[in-house]
Amino acid sequence: MSKEPINSPAKKSWRGTLLGILTLVIAGCVIGLAMEAPQGWLRGLPTSWQDAARALLVLLVGLAVSRLLERRLFHMAAQHLRVDHAASLKYLVRLILFVTMVLALLAAVGIGLSSIVFGGAFVTVIVGLAGQQVFANIIGGVWLILFHPFRVGDQIGLVTWQYPLLMPSYPHEAMRPAYYGLVHDINLMYTALENSDGFLQLIPNGIIVQAFVENRSAKKRSRLRVRFDTPLEVNVPKLVEQTRDALQSHFKKNGERNVVVRMADMYPTGYSFLVTLETDRFGDDVRDEILQIAAEQMATVRTL
Repeated sequence: MSKEPINSPAKKSWRGTLLGILTLVIAGCVIGLAMEAPQGWLRGLPTSWQDAARALLVLLVGLAVSRLLERRLFHMAAQHLRVDHAASLKYLVRLILFVTMVLALLAAVGIGLSSIVFGGAFVTVIVGLAGQQVFANIIGGVWLILFHPFRVGDQIGLVTWQYPLLMPSYPHEAMRPAYYGLVHDINLMYTALENSDGFLQLIPNGIIVQAFVENRSAKKRSRLRVRFDTPLEVNVPKLVEQTRDALQSHFKKNGERNVVVRMADMYPTGYSFLVTLETDRFGDDVRDEILQIAAEQMATVRTL
């Protein structure tokens, strides 16, 4: 098994990252000691101001360290792990860094870990925070990482009452008011979906865990339904037969199967037909092909 050279770019990058983290920590400690010295910067300030200054120092150093560590770990994960495993690692790293920074901030203002865990206010604090959107999203992200209703790279649809859509008047069949997209990332607060227009939709994790999730990547083959209307002048048996034969001939080369064409409804001014087939492609392209073939056959039948 070949080993990485001692002076490989990856090892140099790790050395640079660790050196940067060590420098930040040392600088933070030096500034902290200078602030706490008898003749330090905090001398004579109110206690609340001193606590705020300590917390600000911890926050700035923590954010800088987190940025360096995340950038290196995420680069390594992108090179050596699968996309979904890399996303899980990113989330866990972010969560650990977040918890570490929160504990460090609490310690900076004089609240010890034992008092946080064993204090009488602990349950009250946790219950209060769990009701907030920020912590609801973090807990939702943990749920998504642990149970994997979908993974980064999956095509999914979300149906949720928080983001309603108006029902269309056409086509006639009811449609789920869903948001569809490609999962780009799952971070502490949001899940990023890339929609069909190429834009990123950032949906809070706390909302996704309450939503109906349709994972289109979990099953490669799905059943597509397309309806179209015709005037009363068409010859219904001929239209059904010719459209079915044309669709079967067209889709045979693409692997689609079980093509069915039947009358779905009848109106005073026309008919409505339903086409169903099984496909492993996404619906918009297949729907367009079906409607074009149906329009061609409809024009042929009307001229007979």
